[in-house]
Amino acid sequence: MKAHCLLPSVWPLCVCVCVCVCVCVCDATESLVEQRPRWVLVARGQTTTLHCILRNSQYPWLSWYQQDLQGQLQVLATLRSPGDEEVVSRPGADYRVRRVDSTELRLHVTNVTQGRTLYCTCSTDTNTGKLYEII
Repeated sequence: MKAHCLLPSVWPLCVCVCVCVCVCVCDATESLVEQRPRWVLVARGQTTTLHCILRNSQYPWLSWYQQDLQGQLQVLATLRSPGDEEVVSRPGADYRVRRVDSTELRLHVTNVTQGRTLYCTCSTDTNTGKLYEII
């Protein structure tokens, strides 16, 4: 699957003030997870919140990953139980990941200074090392 970053036609004019936080897009009817919103453009230094919705309880672990501009994929957090929370800082952004309930993993992104693609995944456990679903 390819990640698509939908950018306005004036993108070259706002390079200095905006950073693209992209999400991967695919057919939501076939996905094990759904990411909302599908894409977002965040002004430098601003915040946004993304939601990962689980569609199949056979895969109870939900994770957020980031892919930086160099293509490096890094896990941000993998959580299973409602109420679990992690705070993560990476070059280019800070994250607060919270398992809201049995079907939602929320990602709050702050202090954005670099573009990146964010992926929500689900799995049966944390030891498989596989990405079961990327949307």
